[in-house]
Amino acid sequence: METIEQQLQRAQKTGHLVELYRYGDSKHFSVGYVVVSDSKFMLFKQVSTDGALDGAAVIRLNTISQVKDASDYLTALTALIALARQKNFYDIWHIDDVLNQFDFDQHSILKTVLKWAFKNDRVISLGIHPGKREEKYTGFVGALKSKKVHFNYIDRSDLSARWAVKLAYADINYLEFASFETYGATAIMERFMAADFH
Repeated sequence: METIEQQLQRAQKTGHLVELYRYGDSKHFSVGYVVVSDSKFMLFKQVSTDGALDGAAVIRLNTISQVKDASDYLTALTALIALARQKNFYDIWHIDDVLNQFDFDQHSILKTVLKWAFKNDRVISLGIHPGKREEKYTGFVGALKSKKVHFNYIDRSDLSARWAVKLAYADINYLEFASFETYGATAIMERFMAADFH
C-alpha cells in the first residue's frame, strides 16, 4: 500500500486530479493538482466545485490524512473542468503565471510563498489548527521575523479596523493565495480600507 507521500509524488508526476483530506475529517477537504513538494509542504492548485481553478495552497504534509485519485466526485468534476475550459472560466486568475514567479531552490515552499506575498504586497490566507477547526486569517504579511509572521488581517463582519496576529511558522499548516477568497479580500480592502491597511 502506498504512503501519502508516494501518492502525492505519483499525482505530481502524472498530473492527475486528487482529493485531499486533512486532519482526518471531511471538513478540511480540497481537490486539485499537486505542483511540487518538499520535506514539509506541498504546493497544490485548487479546483472549485464549479470546475475552475481556485488559486493555490501550500499545505503541511503531516496534516494530510488521506489522498484519493479515483472517486465518483472526481469523475463528475472532470466534466465540470471540461465545461469551465470550454466556456473560458477555468483559470480566470492565471494561476500558472503566478506559480511561474516562484523559485523553490533557496527556501521551503512555505517561506518562498510568504516572501513573495510580502515583497509583492499580496493578500493571502493563513491557516493554523489550534483545536477542532482550522483557524483562518486573510490579509497581508506585515513582517517576516525569524520564528514568526506578523500578519495584518480583516474580519469581514467588522471592517472598522485591521487586526494583527503573530503566527509561528511551525503553527502554519495552510497558506492560500491567488484565489477567489484572497482576491475578494483584496477588493474589500481596496474599497473600504485603502488608507489604513498597509
